Amino acid sequence: MPNPASLLRMTNELIFVLLGGLLIWVGLSNRFMFDPRKPAWLGLGVVLVYWGSRAWIKTRKAARTADRMAARLGGTSLAIVGLMMLSLIFVQLRWAGTMLALTGGVLVLRGLFIVGLSLRMD
Repeated sequence: MPNPASLLRMTNELIFVLLGGLLIWVGLSNRFMFDPRKPAWLGLGVVLVYWGSRAWIKTRKAARTADRMAARLGGTSLAIVGLMMLSLIFVQLRWAGTMLALTGGVLVLRGLFIVGLSLRMD
């Protein structure tokens, strides 16, 4: 039986899976109502890159190898998502939906891999 910390980690990662699914849906339907060249979008990308790199660096404090791998995978994926959000500034608007769908795919894969790691740890 999973412990409470593992259940909380799995719940958090399932939220990332749902967020990724939402991004895939919005990206493939091309019904997004924002301009990726706005400063708020730039700020979101920078915050995600910072948050992901900070999470990756803090993995030295994780005791078990599986915890460390889950934290590094989570940090790396957040940094990749942030870089993909920042890349929306440079792509043509017709490719923005595809980039959003790819970003959502990264979040879905992150969630599924970390849930699998959490199940394997217990």
